[in-house]
Amino acid sequence: MIVDYLANHKQFIPEIADLIFGEWSDLFLANGVDKAQLLAMLEERANTERLPIAYVAVRDGELLGTGSIKMEEPSTREGLSPWLAGMYIKEAYRGGGVGEQIVKALEAKAQALGVETMYLSVGRAVSFYKRLGWSIMEERVTPSGATLMSKRLAA
Repeated sequence: MIVDYLANHKQFIPEIADLIFGEWSDLFLANGVDKAQLLAMLEERANTERLPIAYVAVRDGELLGTGSIKMEEPSTREGLSPWLAGMYIKEAYRGGGVGEQIVKALEAKAQALGVETMYLSVGRAVSFYKRLGWSIMEERVTPSGATLMSKRLAA
């Protein structure tokens, strides 16, 4: 398995949009984002040098999972940026370290770009992020009941 920039694997953008929109369509639509707009967001994240940015995990030409860093998170606290987002691991590959490798790659890239603290809004995976060193800031802070977490990357 490799974890690499989405920019080097743009052929997966439509599949990623399908997976992410399928998982969180209610949140996207509540924030006025349709699937076409999500595709455009993913295209914007398909770069190697600036935020927003996305990574993919790939093995033998198959997409295993993805994750992004974006600049803002609707329906959360103002003034916090950037955000770990769009983490999606295909069900068959969950629990095998794919998500952890994507998160670590995103954290390393953010730190290389000068980011000191990252944020995320998460529902079910609080324990996963706690294991990776993320801290709870507030519980159930969004209309969907998500928990707000943060991680300090640099001193």
